[in-house]
Amino acid sequence: YAIVGWLAALVGAVGATTLRIVDPVPIVRNPFGFGDVALVGFAVMGVAFASVGALLVVRRPHNAIGWCMVLIGVGHAVGIFAAAATNSMVAVGTQEALRTAQLTGWLTTLFITMGGFLFGIGFIFPTGRGHTPRWDRFVRLFLIGGPVAWLMIVLQPGPLSVFPTIENPFGLGPDLRSALGMEVSPVAAASSVLFVPLLLWSLVSRYRLAASIERQQLKWFGLALVVATGAFGFSGAGAVVAGDPAEIGLALFGFAGALVPVAIGIAILRHGLYDIDRLISRTIAYGAVTGILGAVFVGTILAIQGLLAPFTKEQTVAVAASTLAVFALFQPVLRRVRRTVDRHFDRARYDGERAVAAFADRLRDEMDLANLSRDLDTTIRDAIAPASIGLWLRGDRRLRDGDRP
Repeated sequence: YAIVGWLAALVGAVGATTLRIVDPVPIVRNPFGFGDVALVGFAVMGVAFASVGALLVVRRPHNAIGWCMVLIGVGHAVGIFAAAATNSMVAVGTQEALRTAQLTGWLTTLFITMGGFLFGIGFIFPTGRGHTPRWDRFVRLFLIGGPVAWLMIVLQPGPLSVFPTIENPFGLGPDLRSALGMEVSPVAAASSVLFVPLLLWSLVSRYRLAASIERQQLKWFGLALVVATGAFGFSGAGAVVAGDPAEIGLALFGFAGALVPVAIGIAILRHGLYDIDRLISRTIAYGAVTGILGAVFVGTILAIQGLLAPFTKEQTVAVAASTLAVFALFQPVLRRVRRTVDRHFDRARYDGERAVAAFADRLRDEMDLANLSRDLDTTIRDAIAPASIGLWLRGDRRLRDGDRP
């Protein structure tokens, strides 16, 4: 079933992209600013989720995360294919085509909403269940409440939440538009304000109770989730503030969301698991260096302009001086910031580099081979903590008269 889901996601992503290339009709108005760039982003995210999910099902069949990822991938990929078909049917304009557009628009809402359960994985990562009995009960409630909310969205009478200009052909129950409003993106943004803190609470609680390996797994997932959540928040904020969100927000969410399955795959399969500390350290370091040098660049321009204002109105000197200052400061600032960040976020690597540096200093004065071998053994164990270690010394056989080289 996982392979079938992966094939469905692949067909949906390729089909949606191909249909938009063959039939580039205008995009039907939607509250999220969904366009062609966002479509490609969601295609990438859908295939990434389905691919990694299918791999996890094969390798870890008893872990529910793999199955959830396949469903999420199918939701995103098949949903955008239905969205592309809706655009084409609306462009045709005939009565029959518009009835077909109602069906494909409803399918778009059905699958895209199913893909929105992405953030629910955070409550069961990496074991596939809650980390305490209390969180396990919450997960069960989520498994009940999530599908109920999903059905409420897809069966809401009146305009479809994804395509407000298209009526829901399967609308049932009370009309909630008077309470929730016509547009769904502000509602989604408001709900994330309540949902994200609860998700963070779950992750922090699990991290505090976790062992060392599970903590590394949570770091991978947390870093990818922060990037995806930031992109989602950017998209939702655009919907709330501007009322007509730019496509870039949803496109960012699509491409950033593709990092989540990659991080999950690395964490659960444990391939390169301990590289996360270095990745976090480098991300923070380069972000800090960019901020510092940006402030230096702007500050230098303002200072030089202030000094030269009585003599010239040209900005060329100020820009050139600022550029030279940033160029000269880049390496020293980077080294200082990296050491500071490594000390807090990549302590193992920091301690290992210090151990190697200390060994290099002792190596200059050490002449005894036995002491040097013991020192080398201790340094390697402190620096990289190998499971086993062996030292091979090449024999020192000198040639005598009559020996053949």
